[in-house]
Amino acid sequence: MKRFFVIFGVVALLVGVLSLTACGGGEQDPALVGTWDFAMAPGLWTYTFDADGRGSYTMVTLEVEINGTFRWSTDGDRLNINRDNAPSGEIRNERWSYHFHGDTLHITSQQVAGLDASFNRQ
Repeated sequence: MKRFFVIFGVVALLVGVLSLTACGGGEQDPALVGTWDFAMAPGLWTYTFDADGRGSYTMVTLEVEINGTFRWSTDGDRLNINRDNAPSGEIRNERWSYHFHGDTLHITSQQVAGLDASFNRQ
């Protein structure tokens, strides 16, 4: 009986991983490819989206620069940012609604009420 539960657990884990992999692939909207700088305070927060679904970010706070990398995809008007190493207490798999107004990218968090930002294309 114990062996049954171990096998069942392994199968359930594999099904879960495969379903997440299948859902998480997404596509990359070519309009996002490039570097985007926080509109309200240029140089404070910058995202770079690469065409291959990888990306990087830089945040400058109190003269300390924080750099990170992520994987990204889009699904309709949803932008998924999966950070490779999110600091403790921060969201690792971010979900945003996004749209463009000229060369400005507007994002609104689907996870944190009232969190939105605008970025200018560099």
